[in-house]
Amino acid sequence: MKKLLPLTFLVLFMSTFVFGQTETDNLDKPLGLRIKKNGNDYLIYADKDLSPNLKDYRKINYQVYFRKVDFPEKDLNGTKYQLITIPGNSKKQEQNIVKILADGSKVYPRAGKTVNEPDYDQNFWIKVDDIENNTNPEYYKYANDVFSGLLTAPFKYRLKVGNAPETIIDGDFNIAPFIGWKWRVSSEKQFYVAPFGFAGVTSLNYNSANNENIMDADKLENGTGLTYGLGLSFKFGAVSPGFIVGWDKGFGDLGSGFKYNDKPWISFSVNYDFFKPNKTAEGNQ
Repeated sequence: MKKLLPLTFLVLFMSTFVFGQTETDNLDKPLGLRIKKNGNDYLIYADKDLSPNLKDYRKINYQVYFRKVDFPEKDLNGTKYQLITIPGNSKKQEQNIVKILADGSKVYPRAGKTVNEPDYDQNFWIKVDDIENNTNPEYYKYANDVFSGLLTAPFKYRLKVGNAPETIIDGDFNIAPFIGWKWRVSSEKQFYVAPFGFAGVTSLNYNSANNENIMDADKLENGTGLTYGLGLSFKFGAVSPGFIVGWDKGFGDLGSGFKYNDKPWISFSVNYDFFKPNKTAEGNQ
């Protein structure tokens, strides 16, 4: 037990998975934009003849996301506005209903209301400054897709099982293609979980301690074998911890005497991307 703890921490910080997949559109293309959760409401203005109607406005906050519409910005008295749409099932209420009072003045029944069902699937205008300073990209939580690449676990923590020797750290070289499924678990941040499976070729170092067919304590032999297993990887921004459990099967006569044949090993990774490029994301257009 005294040996187990330091060996585990050593593997934890030295083992590395190398993933070859790239981010996919399904997981990383924003659905739209959402107001930051800062306790503030912001004004959006009803569309009238493809211009903001400053008298017919709504209040919008973090509870509703929206998308930019591919339409030129409007400049009114030095303030720029962007046309947006709010996805959802609307009651199909005409947003520009006007009531004429007895004195001839105009009243907009929904002016000043917080965005709600009657406003869904309608076009509005919002200040460009509010988009740039007070919104975050909105992603589809639980978006998922297949991912694949190459995996290497340069350090394997071999467990003592049955007649196998005591637990050891093994530095056999191995490389294996993997395939798995990746889920986004946050609508705001790059948080993912990804189970996967792998199979490939590994080098195996044999000696009298781990191979029944080697009797000379000073003799070392190299061989190859099949490596296979399952893993679970996570991604929290630039940090990508992971865990895998695998098995090795040696080839040939020396492989048949390998005491760790089909015995489980584990490996860990804590990867940090120090050179991750900054990305900007905007709502769908």
